[in-house]
Amino acid sequence: MISLKHLPAAQVSRLTYIEFCLRFLGSFSRADLVKKFGVGTAAASRDIAEYKKLMPNNISDTSSSKSYVLSDSWQPLFKFKSSEVLAQLTGKEIQSFTHSYVSNETLDIIDEPDLRIVTEITKAILSQRALEAEYFSNSSGSSTKNLVPHSYMYNGSRWHVRAFDRCKNRFGDFVISRFLGAKIIEKETPNKLELKTEDIQWNRQIDLEIIPHPSLEDTRGVTNEFNMIDGVLKKRIRASSAGYFLKNLYVDCARIPTADKHFRLRLKNRLSLYGVGGLNMAPYFDGFEEE
Repeated sequence: MISLKHLPAAQVSRLTYIEFCLRFLGSFSRADLVKKFGVGTAAASRDIAEYKKLMPNNISDTSSSKSYVLSDSWQPLFKFKSSEVLAQLTGKEIQSFTHSYVSNETLDIIDEPDLRIVTEITKAILSQRALEAEYFSNSSGSSTKNLVPHSYMYNGSRWHVRAFDRCKNRFGDFVISRFLGAKIIEKETPNKLELKTEDIQWNRQIDLEIIPHPSLEDTRGVTNEFNMIDGVLKKRIRASSAGYFLKNLYVDCARIPTADKHFRLRLKNRLSLYGVGGLNMAPYFDGFEEE
């Protein structure tokens, strides 16, 4: 195990970023370090030299001074958690602090997909390649899928990858933790109909209007909790994510308001869901008849 105790914490952070870019993006440049950390070009060059000294086999001989590429014989210097990698890849990383000012408890939902799977999916997304994947479904068990992934999606509890499923000839969401294996199909380029630009549900934006449930006698608590304006929470969301969103907030989506006393929220504009997929997750959604 290589010790980094002799290095300042700020430099270790920059070295970690170098390896993150190499491992998950395939390459990095000195300009990436300058932009990410606001350091000068001389400091960035010193960081690159330090990383090369620590891990001389991690940067490919094909690299240039403008672009450094991951070597096939690389070895990890840092340990990454898949949840943190996915958060950084999608721009959702949260600044963490070592000191707590107020007593607290956070109940984390454990979702740590296999990092090797995350790496392979990310490479497929960035290179626009197809994946051959072994995937486990609760309904049909293990099967081999041929997927063309294009985006990551976090539904509040689990990470998914959005991909075109060649077996079913449609786009869908796949729980990353259910992948048992994945490898890129190197010599094959997906056709246009399998790319993100053709994913109608992903590209379509819908506007939801959510109101306090009519069964509530006093709605002030709900309107304050959800920062409603004039009694309405307005949310623009991808059609492909609507089912997850309505399920997580437990929004009554029935034609006639449900008598379930646990509901605090009601979808006001149900017709906004017309043509949206995945509504089996929307609580009590029962179609559009007689509307």
